[in-house]
Amino acid sequence: MTGFVFGAATHTGKVRRTNQDQLLTNAPMFAVADGMGGHRGGEIASAMVVDALATAATVATIDDLIEEVQEANVRIINRGRLDRELKGMGTTVTVLTGLQRAGPDRLGVANVGDSRLYRLTDGTLCQHTEDHSLVESLVRDGRLTRAEAAVHPQRNIITRALGIDERVLVDAWELVPVVGDRYLLCSDGLFNEVDEDEICDVLNSIGSAQAAADELVDRAVTAGGRDNITVVVVDITAADIGDKPPDDRVIATHLALQDPVSTVESPDTDALDGEASDLQSGQYRHESVPAIMTRRLVLLVVAALIVLAVLLTAIAA
Repeated sequence: MTGFVFGAATHTGKVRRTNQDQLLTNAPMFAVADGMGGHRGGEIASAMVVDALATAATVATIDDLIEEVQEANVRIINRGRLDRELKGMGTTVTVLTGLQRAGPDRLGVANVGDSRLYRLTDGTLCQHTEDHSLVESLVRDGRLTRAEAAVHPQRNIITRALGIDERVLVDAWELVPVVGDRYLLCSDGLFNEVDEDEICDVLNSIGSAQAAADELVDRAVTAGGRDNITVVVVDITAADIGDKPPDDRVIATHLALQDPVSTVESPDTDALDGEASDLQSGQYRHESVPAIMTRRLVLLVVAALIVLAVLLTAIAA
């Protein structure tokens, strides 16, 4: 059976008034969720997916893991339908779990959104998950360099989230657990403030999983703390792996369809006093509540004018 030692830390940051991130450290299940939505919606959505995973039935395959994420997505959508104040709330989620099955030990990973899972092996840091974000899509299509993406004004616009569609697109992997490997789950509040070289240095230099998690969060706060910051560090301490594992540890992959790249209206403007969210052209964006209400009012006025013009034309004819 796979053995785990772990540590976790979270912080509201210097700018936000509430922490809409949630974390799960219920071995063998670990997760980080970054909520979004007006008022309390984001924290409720992220709490719901974490609660769903914490009470999940036995997860034996990556298909089981995907289904648990899908089930959490349905719960979030249904909750939004029952409470108008929560309509449109959503959350990212990144999950690492031990697959409870017969045979050699295996790990399951699932991801929706731009929270990340990294693996540290022999001093080298590798990002396992792919961000479901606008800038990542532009990098993939060759329209942005990695350096440009790091400072792009719309880098926090994501293209997937739980709580939006009835059937969410989930990426998942089956990995071989290897003693000595260290995994990092984190929200974007970490890697938007601390670069990967520094993250790697911390994970390499601090032996305690809890101390490493605390240090990473402290550095993100010191660097600016412009978002909520959540970190879970998981060390593999025991594993029955069977055959020699592949270098990337991946033995099975389930990737959903790539996200489309669409034109986005304007740079993201996160409000300091609560957030609201809206789905546009395949992107899930964070906007201030007044901005969303103003835009929706404009759309209603435009629609009314179009209807009026059609009626006048019909009368004149």
